[in-house]
Amino acid sequence: MSDEIRLIVNGKTFKNWSGVTITQALDQAADAFSVEAPFDPECAELCQAFRPFDYQPVQVYLDDDLVLTGIIDKVEPKLSASDRTLTVSGRSLAGKIIDCSIDGPLEYNFKFLADLAISLCAPFGITVQWPNNRPIEGARATYGQTVYELLNSLAAPANLMLYSDEKGQLIISWAKWLKNIASSASLVEGESPLLSVAASFDSSQRFSKYKAATQYGGESNIEGVANDSGVPISRPHLVIVGDADTDPRQTASRQRTRAIASALAISASVTGWRNSNGQLWTKGQAVTLKAPSVMLYKEAKYSIVGATTRIDTSQGKVTDLRLMLPEILGGEIPQVIPWE
Repeated sequence: MSDEIRLIVNGKTFKNWSGVTITQALDQAADAFSVEAPFDPECAELCQAFRPFDYQPVQVYLDDDLVLTGIIDKVEPKLSASDRTLTVSGRSLAGKIIDCSIDGPLEYNFKFLADLAISLCAPFGITVQWPNNRPIEGARATYGQTVYELLNSLAAPANLMLYSDEKGQLIISWAKWLKNIASSASLVEGESPLLSVAASFDSSQRFSKYKAATQYGGESNIEGVANDSGVPISRPHLVIVGDADTDPRQTASRQRTRAIASALAISASVTGWRNSNGQLWTKGQAVTLKAPSVMLYKEAKYSIVGATTRIDTSQGKVTDLRLMLPEILGGEIPQVIPWE
């Protein structure tokens, strides 16, 4: 495949972009893109499609694969002694709920998170899809809070993810389902298509004990405790549960897995924009990885949390993958510890 990037703006197709970056992620409500090409100010069609502050709707295709539906956020024309270029950037439709505050009632009596999301996203023209639902005991927003901030504050305690699909819909999905996804590729140090791997293990982010408690009158009440056997020294961490946290024990356990996630950063770069099956590398897929040179001694399955498709000046078409053990994303302790 030629892997040609096309932008569709008001029914018109724009291609032949010389610079391309497309970022998709499970831990961000909106995906993003940035493309660059020579700019001809005499081309009326180009000037109309990418007029500043026009908030034009856009679809981004890679060959025949739709990868993003959203809005153009930024246009950056540049003039130098040798050329004129135009950089166009944008995000999924959900970019609007990341930026914009809730303008209306601040208290809600919905019984399910999806119903609240549908109500709050409707004014922005965003459709909500959910494979399952999460009961909530109402919700209260603060003045100036964005739609995404409120929804994420209710989703995070249940290890629910809020992200965009290629059609611009907001997806509400359980992170625990990621561990059931079969691996689509095996990445091994020294073998194609793996170009590079980097890992970071930050001990300062982990604690030996996590205690979560409700609080009334300054005194702790119901407490939940979770221990991390991977921390061999005493490092206690205590938190007060938020309004959306109904079980301090679950909160303590979630604090533990989130700390492990914060302490662990694994990234890999691969050649091309597609795997050996012809599928685009994208968020939500699973791969196995073994790279002893970065202390990942055991082969393990990872979820692709983020994928950035780009053109590298020296390596050509490259995809950068952000990886995480799927059990951690789902709030569980991983069965395989690759660095041990």
